Amino acid sequence: MAPLAVVGATGRTGRLVVERALAAGHHVTAVARRPENLDLDHPRLTRRAADALDPGALRAALAGLRVVVSALGSAGRGPTTVYSAGTAAIVAALPPDARLMVISSAGLAVPADAGPGARLLGRVLHRLMRDTYADMARMEELLAGSGLRWTAVRPTGLTDRPGTGRPRVSIGATGRVGNRTSRADLAAFVVDRLDDPSTFGRPVAVSS
Repeated sequence: MAPLAVVGATGRTGRLVVERALAAGHHVTAVARRPENLDLDHPRLTRRAADALDPGALRAALAGLRVVVSALGSAGRGPTTVYSAGTAAIVAALPPDARLMVISSAGLAVPADAGPGARLLGRVLHRLMRDTYADMARMEELLAGSGLRWTAVRPTGLTDRPGTGRPRVSIGATGRVGNRTSRADLAAFVVDRLDDPSTFGRPVAVSS
């Protein structure tokens, strides 16, 4: 299996991606500002310190790696550039044919077949999360022009509930999935679909 880097490895989602990837047999490089906060001990785990918004530091942390998962996230609902600037730094650090999966949000688009309740909820969320969604949209636009084998993974509302083991998936993010996504199911989807060409260059909606 190809070595894998997880950027934002100490967050709630990033940690689960690291655990799932190790369980699947990957050599994992955990990248975070304080990677020592990842309280895991494994012979296939490497920690590298880097601020995701520092292109030079991130380039050094990702040196030699061609498969990357970004689990970057912002705190709060105010203006942010974490998604777009962090992804731009990752893209700049990777070779042209690298694999990159990023965590985005299903809230960016309401499926065409969504009912009135879902459409109303979508409008409410766009008002509440407008700054976060705007930066995620910038991130996805950047990916589309990157030339990488990218996937924007769009989970619905994230929870810390146990995984179902049966995540619902809509490749292209055009169909409906469930309203909630356990981070465990999200991590499982990300690791299990690292080599799935049907997800390359596309957004994918995911739920539990």
